Amino acid sequence: MDIPQQARKCPCCHHFQNRWTMLMFHPGFAVGLATLPMAATMIVFSSIFDPGQDYEIYKDQIIISDSQISLGETKLDATVAVIGTIRNASQVSWRDVQFHVDFLDGTSRRIDVGAREDHSFRLPAGETSSFKVSFRREFSATNYVKAVVRITGAKDARANW
Repeated sequence: MDIPQQARKCPCCHHFQNRWTMLMFHPGFAVGLATLPMAATMIVFSSIFDPGQDYEIYKDQIIISDSQISLGETKLDATVAVIGTIRNASQVSWRDVQFHVDFLDGTSRRIDVGAREDHSFRLPAGETSSFKVSFRREFSATNYVKAVVRITGAKDARANW
């Protein structure tokens, strides 16, 4: 039998005649519409808990130059500090930078080491910054001749965690 032109559904089989109406009442459309909020929630959570870039990939692009030793005394004990310049040649800004310092004597033997994670230190992408790390000095001042500074780790500044 012929279906009237203004009919939305076939009177016998109840099949929609208009494509748009057929899509709107299709079960697949309802499933897709229901999964949309879940997909959006997953995208938001993945961006919140994204750890950012791995420092190990970029560690060769962090260059420490012009470091020097500064000896001092506090009320409690003697200190040794390393003051220098650090350049971030990468495209990633870093935070929570972990400094590792080897202190050498006049014969280039390691006499002391120090490690410090600086939570307030930020290293912007493509910029040069000054840094200072200080430690309690355990040996006489004449033993501290040279300092070798490395960055052993850092976190992507864009990451939330």
